[in-house]
Amino acid sequence: MITVYVFGNAPVPVRNITRDLRALWALEESGLPYRLQPLDFARGELKRPAYARLNPFGQIPSIDDDGFTLFESAAIVLYVAEKAGKLLPETHEGRTRATQWAFAAVNTVEPPIAELFAIDNFFTDQPWARQRRPAVVEQVKKRLATLEAELAQRPYVIGHEFGAPDILMATVLRLVQQPDLLDAVPNVGAYLARCESRPAWRKVLAEHQQRLAA
Repeated sequence: MITVYVFGNAPVPVRNITRDLRALWALEESGLPYRLQPLDFARGELKRPAYARLNPFGQIPSIDDDGFTLFESAAIVLYVAEKAGKLLPETHEGRTRATQWAFAAVNTVEPPIAELFAIDNFFTDQPWARQRRPAVVEQVKKRLATLEAELAQRPYVIGHEFGAPDILMATVLRLVQQPDLLDAVPNVGAYLARCESRPAWRKVLAEHQQRLAA
């Protein structure tokens, strides 16, 4: 059985958007059995040597699949999809296209969105952040505009079926806290709503909220 190392608690601004949700969403969609191993962020459990053997960067999530360990949320999502034989196209070319979009989500779309999130939630009183913010907003708009054009052609990033890269892209888009940015890209907004309406996501989010509220 897959053990998933998740947040047992987390700072309020990042609740509901932590990256362990990506791994859990993939597992729920896949139907693979798994169990949770919550770690106490506040007590420094992510920095302890035992966890460093699983994830040398001391981040969440990580998994242990009967001795095979893996970290990085995108790698975990793709691993789960491959193991389950779900959430990915059947052809080699199709799976490669899915990998392309998985990388695009975390390497191209996420960085400016995550930077804007950090500025607005952790550095609002810093002069450098106020100076930097307009340029970051423009970068976010550029990425969302590109995604808007792509999603005008199809309901999900690689076609007509929900898949692994959508888990990554949707969770990245959940970092956007400014309604006007999403209002300007209706295809992106509709896409995010489709992804968030999935029963697997709703279950994972509800359990996450319950766990972190305890």
